[in-house]
Amino acid sequence: MAEIYQLLIICPLIFIASIIDAIAGSGSIISFPTYLVVGMPVHYALGTHKFVAFWGMLVSALRYIKNKQYELKLIIMFSILCMLGTYVGSKLILCINDVYLRYALIFLISVFFIISIIKKYRTSKKENVTKERETIKLLETLSPRKKLVVSLLIGLVIGLYGGTIGVGTTSILILIFIKIFHIDQVKAAGNARIINCLLNLVAMITFLLDKKIMFAIAIPATISSMLGNYIGAGLAIKKANKIVEPLLRIIFCVLFIELVIETIF
Repeated sequence: MAEIYQLLIICPLIFIASIIDAIAGSGSIISFPTYLVVGMPVHYALGTHKFVAFWGMLVSALRYIKNKQYELKLIIMFSILCMLGTYVGSKLILCINDVYLRYALIFLISVFFIISIIKKYRTSKKENVTKERETIKLLETLSPRKKLVVSLLIGLVIGLYGGTIGVGTTSILILIFIKIFHIDQVKAAGNARIINCLLNLVAMITFLLDKKIMFAIAIPATISSMLGNYIGAGLAIKKANKIVEPLLRIIFCVLFIELVIETIF
């Protein structure tokens, strides 16, 4: 049975994280640590997170579908091995000891957050822009068959990552669709959310079969997530993505400090 204080912390933060995720991705940087901060065991936190993420992402994905902001061929191409990778990743993470997994996830989430900040400040440098253009140019020279193979391999890797930690999966997919396939930002976001919705479905079923979902927390959090994703998707379609970065960083820093203190002491 969930404690009232847990829901009072979880529901507002999941709502905010879902708005952020629907606009710019990376909402999991906030949502997943939230479950750990309130004292949930790691595997139950992951299972509950995947359950909530699926239903929230479904609302967001349906709104993009309604507005026809997606590319069906790319979604099918990426989803095939993405879903397989997610299943394998979810099964692997269920085999890891709870204590070790907690430390590993704290470290990896921190690394992802730091990389996202560093990348923001390095993208303006001419050298990095040149390297990025060279990589994109190389991918563009590939034949359609080779590009398909590369896409399937990328999908498999993303699926493995999405089935384990999954933090920033949406952001990674958006970047791939914009930089490699030259899709506009809104359609790239639509593709990413539809694919991520499928990945979360696979992960959710895997954790559900292993009985690692706390429904007393998952159901209220799901309602918060669905509301947040609906609002966020509307803002994203209107291209209001600049409002989320400061909020994302502030909330993550507070959660991270609390999580580290709780883990150590």
